[in-house]
Amino acid sequence: MKLVNDPLHQFKAGIFQALANPTRVAIVELLRDEGEVPAGRVHETLGIEQANASQHLAELRARNVVGARKEGNQVFYSLRDKLLGDVLN
Repeated sequence: MKLVNDPLHQFKAGIFQALANPTRVAIVELLRDEGEVPAGRVHETLGIEQANASQHLAELRARNVVGARKEGNQVFYSLRDKLLGDVLN
């Protein structure tokens, strides 16, 4: 029998907590559909403020939903696991 405090259960719960916000779901769907995108495109495509997009991206990164890669002065985001995009389908 697995305990509720099992690290894997906590990791999975963190992913669902990250997806408990409609804006973060929209970000994940954008990354699912377009692959790696620069941070600027996230706020432009979704029509949200840059600061708001940054907060949501930080939460998704903290929960290991997205990964980030810096190139010059731009940060590119992508899903860490494509399976998550399939789950949202």
